[in-house]
Amino acid sequence: MADEPTDIAALFEEGRRCFHKPDGLGAVRALEKVIDLDPAYRHPDGDNPYFYLGKICEVESRYKDAIAFYSQGLANDPWDEESLIGRGSCLSVTGQQDRAIADFEKALAIPAKHRRAPVQHLLYAIAENYRQKQDFAMALHWGQQALDKDPDNFRHQELVKEMQARLMAE
Repeated sequence: MADEPTDIAALFEEGRRCFHKPDGLGAVRALEKVIDLDPAYRHPDGDNPYFYLGKICEVESRYKDAIAFYSQGLANDPWDEESLIGRGSCLSVTGQQDRAIADFEKALAIPAKHRRAPVQHLLYAIAENYRQKQDFAMALHWGQQALDKDPDNFRHQELVKEMQARLMAE
């Protein structure tokens, strides 16, 4: 195409624009070119092409590919919050709870002034992974923390109630 961007920043913006359109094919095309030009490229706002490629794969239920993209983004920046959360979510779905918990805990360790994800969402994700592992005491521990941060959240209330009941039954 004659009007196709050629510099890396313009390619990244094109990829991000297509991602939000949504035009997955256009996004993949532009973001893969960014990676070809500079595998460690990061936009000044911190975004990276691996996150967007990972998110596209995740939406398409291609979790193994998504995990690989998120992992590459994390190889370039181990504290990339969006990639930690994206990879943690994919690991949860694929039954890799211990690795998912580690990613969510790392995201939780990001100082509050730099973290964008609400703390209660991370706490709940950790609790949910412990529930999937059937470690009900740890699920209750993390679920209660999530509930303390967001007492009106029905999902948090239900998780805590369920974990309390399961522990009483043991």
